[in-house]
Amino acid sequence: MDVEIIIKKGLKLGELDAEADSDLLDSCFVDNGQLAELLDIESPSSVILGRTGAGKSALLYKISKEVEHSSFLDPNDISIRFLEHSNIVQFFNELGVKLDLFYRILWRHILTVDLLKLRYGLRSETDNDSFSRWLNGLVSKDRVRERALSYFKEWGDKFWLETDEQLKQLTTKFTDDVRAKLGGKYKNIDISLEGAKSLNEEVKTEIKSLATQVVSGIQIQRLNEVLDLLSENSFEDKQKRYYILIDKLDEDWAETETRCRFIRALIEETKSLRRIPQVKIVSALRRDLLDLVFDNTRDSGFQEEKYEAYLVPLSWSKEDLKKLLSSRVAEVYKRQYTKQMVEFNDVFPKSQKGGNGESVHYIIERTLFRPRDAIQFANECFRVAFDRPRISWRAIYAAEATYSSKRLKSLIEEWSEYYPALEQTVEIIRGLKAPFTRSSLSGDRFSEISMELHEANANDPCAKMARQMYSASSKFSEADMVSQILICLYHVGVIGIKISTLDTYIWSHIDQPRISKSEIKRANQIVVHKMFRHALEIHESD
Repeated sequence: MDVEIIIKKGLKLGELDAEADSDLLDSCFVDNGQLAELLDIESPSSVILGRTGAGKSALLYKISKEVEHSSFLDPNDISIRFLEHSNIVQFFNELGVKLDLFYRILWRHILTVDLLKLRYGLRSETDNDSFSRWLNGLVSKDRVRERALSYFKEWGDKFWLETDEQLKQLTTKFTDDVRAKLGGKYKNIDISLEGAKSLNEEVKTEIKSLATQVVSGIQIQRLNEVLDLLSENSFEDKQKRYYILIDKLDEDWAETETRCRFIRALIEETKSLRRIPQVKIVSALRRDLLDLVFDNTRDSGFQEEKYEAYLVPLSWSKEDLKKLLSSRVAEVYKRQYTKQMVEFNDVFPKSQKGGNGESVHYIIERTLFRPRDAIQFANECFRVAFDRPRISWRAIYAAEATYSSKRLKSLIEEWSEYYPALEQTVEIIRGLKAPFTRSSLSGDRFSEISMELHEANANDPCAKMARQMYSASSKFSEADMVSQILICLYHVGVIGIKISTLDTYIWSHIDQPRISKSEIKRANQIVVHKMFRHALEIHESD
């Protein structure tokens, strides 16, 4: 860079949210090999897995820009809260009737309608009338598919409705089917939560049996034929491909139990819709949320490995992140300052005496190998260095303090559903020297944190262990409690462990997402990730 440029106040390498960052995403997208896999219509890869900030939404956005036919489906628009608070669902939940098949049917209907909207542009009653005329012509030609065609005849006049209205229509029909199945004997029964609670055990058992029959009788085969019909008559053009993209599954669009069952049903239906060769459903999901889904919906015969072919774990190397930072520096400076090519090392310092290495590696080492981390650290550096021509090491160290605190806060928010008491749990390592051992967590430090966890959120694994440990009939020791805390801190990415002196440190974001009790008991040394050391006042040993 030949000309000295003064850093403006507010200069950034991008926003942390993909929706707000779309402008730079278009020109600075870094493809680390997974885009082609997701675009491949023949590949089963459909569920983008990654931690918060790993680039899941950015990848969905890029897919939408690469293909001609795509639509976004937002779970917030499906009114799942209407469903979970509906009388019929509360009635069934109180009776203990599993609704997994019903949730699958809901997804299949929603996805089918979305595909028809994408294929035929159904946005109004007029559009819907045109589609119905085409459908009527098909009926006269194909009597073999009568059951599939009857489904379209039943719902055809409603396809143009919004997604939440579709769900309400389906729920109403399901309620009517239940009433019809209960027959005259129970025609006056109150189908609601209170109605289910008021039943005696004998009646409850009989109605549960009838209700289970209604759910089991949902015509999944009929809907398989619907997919076959669409494949042959609507999506037969091999040159045209259609993508439904589903984001924001991580958001709070339903209670945890309902959300887990709905996400599991979506994954099942993602597999089912592969019956239509020219169609692909691509969704984005946090890794910890998928773990929660599988834990909460695990039934007899469940085999997690059957889903592996559909999962696309997002991974970033140091070189990927270096390329991302370099491309953004070049693009931002070109837009705001000069047409000259500005490189990362023109703005950030190179190596420093004392062995810190290049600044780009210093930044990347303090990330969990996620784009959001790297961009946020760089943005903090620009914030500190405004009104100067370059970013100094002093500015980087000052930026690290703010960055580390923000990342710890974000981590606690990210894992709040899985570890609601993480804010208390992580305090057990505050002020330690790195590396440390299990014995460092004993004494007053352990007593204080375990008592805090004893009073913390009941759903947190560490809080549960604390209450069990302090109970009169406890089978758990202080060592068990320490193991549970370390398993939690490893899982979220705060610590790495070395199982023997000959091994290297292993990390949840690089090596294996979880560790077992036996592995954590054998931990020879434990180290806090550099991202969190400043926020947790961790002192590095010489």
